[in-house]
Amino acid sequence: MLFGHGGDVYSIAEKLGIEPGEVLDFSSNCSPLPYPKGFHEYLCNNIDQMHLLPEVDSKTIRTILANRYNLSHENFLIGNGTTEWIFAIPRLLMPKRAFICLPTYADYEDACKAAGVEVQFVGTFSDGSKKTTQRLVAELLSIDRKDLEGALLFLCNPNNPTGLFIEPDELLEVIKALPVTLTWLIDEAYAPFVAEDEKSSILSRDMPKNLIVLRSFSKIYGVPGIRIGCLVSKGAIIKALWEELRPWSVNRMAQLAVSFLLNRPDFEETVREYCKTEKNNIVTGLKQIEGISYVPGRCHFAMFSLDETGISAEDLTERLKEKGILIRNCANFKGLSGENIRISPRLSEDNLKLLLEIGEILRD
Repeated sequence: MLFGHGGDVYSIAEKLGIEPGEVLDFSSNCSPLPYPKGFHEYLCNNIDQMHLLPEVDSKTIRTILANRYNLSHENFLIGNGTTEWIFAIPRLLMPKRAFICLPTYADYEDACKAAGVEVQFVGTFSDGSKKTTQRLVAELLSIDRKDLEGALLFLCNPNNPTGLFIEPDELLEVIKALPVTLTWLIDEAYAPFVAEDEKSSILSRDMPKNLIVLRSFSKIYGVPGIRIGCLVSKGAIIKALWEELRPWSVNRMAQLAVSFLLNRPDFEETVREYCKTEKNNIVTGLKQIEGISYVPGRCHFAMFSLDETGISAEDLTERLKEKGILIRNCANFKGLSGENIRISPRLSEDNLKLLLEIGEILRD
């Protein structure tokens, strides 16, 4: 549970005798760009606020988000990263079972197991087909409605690691076609990389009351180290979760940082467009290497199959680690078959170095 994620630059740095910041990390799906102008100065100017307790319920951030999505600030909960909510929801709601759409992030299953919730898998939906929504609906509708009632369903949209994306309007049709007692947990951690809210987020629609949405600040703003994330819901669900909210669950510097970043929507567009360009460069470069095939996806990261290269994902990732480069081996994503890697773009010169190193390894 603790060691299957991307972004573990510390163990590589220790092994190679370098600083963590010197590791070229393509495994963590965060913005590679420098922070917007004034960010560092803002944090430095407010450093003395560490002498104070944080806002007990992060109301400033909740108010900014409420204005952004035309909802009440009472619909938002801010926690210590979306991982906090992923592990809390099964424990707090105690559904009779959980359905997890594959392939996907391992933490959903880990969270359910930790809460003693039975897991049933749906899918897999890994081929990038436009018919994914129809297949998902058909499979869910084939499940006995008694099994769906009172259950929890996890869906990462856009999906990690494939980048497959279901349009918000299509997703709403799926939700409305199933029992209202089925609670949906939609993880939109990567939605800002697809498009602006109106085109990428179900929050821009009229949210059903059996819906929980997770939003990450770590990815689009590139601040995974401060650990802060957002949960959005309505009705009885949000009321129940408010009763379980821990006071001061978010540190003061994280509150200040996200308040600053949320007030700069142009930065999101800059990150989004930069990542799209660099992803295209990576895809174009790797597709020229014999045997590597790209799995089409709508997100900024890209998944590739190595099945025809003669090298395993583990071998490639380990050989790159020796060079201080980290990519994501997708072996622990349940629902995938074969040898797959996932790459998230960095700055242009870093991306070029990665392409050259992979090419050299595969020519050996």
